[in-house]
Amino acid sequence: MRCGAMAVRRPHTRPKVRSNRQEIDATALPARFDGRFLAPDGREYPCRTIDMSADVIAVRSDYVSRIGVRIVLYLEEWGRFEGAVIRSFDRGFTVAFEATDSKRAHMAMQLAWLSRHRLLDGSAIRGHQRIVPNHPFTTFTLADVTLPCEIIDLSRRGAALKTGVKVQNGVKLTLGKGTRAEVVRQTEDGFAVQFQRLLPLEQFDEDIEL
Repeated sequence: MRCGAMAVRRPHTRPKVRSNRQEIDATALPARFDGRFLAPDGREYPCRTIDMSADVIAVRSDYVSRIGVRIVLYLEEWGRFEGAVIRSFDRGFTVAFEATDSKRAHMAMQLAWLSRHRLLDGSAIRGHQRIVPNHPFTTFTLADVTLPCEIIDLSRRGAALKTGVKVQNGVKLTLGKGTRAEVVRQTEDGFAVQFQRLLPLEQFDEDIEL
């Protein structure tokens, strides 16, 4: 009788296969923000997000896009994204956008904040757009001169300021510790400014200090 090593048969297990959608959207959150995108034909088309993550954005659109096509996307409350289409589906597509690690980390924080506050809908954010900060007194600086002012109300895009100083429309200034802005409108108590960049979502509440 011949002795030898006995082969042990292992049960065959198939590797888990995840669908394209699962792989792409594993960390995506349902989100509804209106926007538009510039297609390769040079035309702009309206769209609305379906879900978002710090890596990809899925949008609903009547535009039929091929995989690999580069898209420049502008989203309300978020700004500009650029990337390539990695998935196409009925009345929509998914874009993997280009960004630095710090921008992705910042976007992840914003998405988490929106999710906690149930604001993953552009209309919900618009409904809470203007606030009166708990710390309204601050300063603005122009031409190396710093002057006091009071924030009457505030949005992510800009603020209405109360001050006895007259500043013409179009003048650029720095509000508070470093928020760059431009005067866009005169008011009875002072003037209104528009920020160079949207205020971060995760910092935008009544306790914000500029």
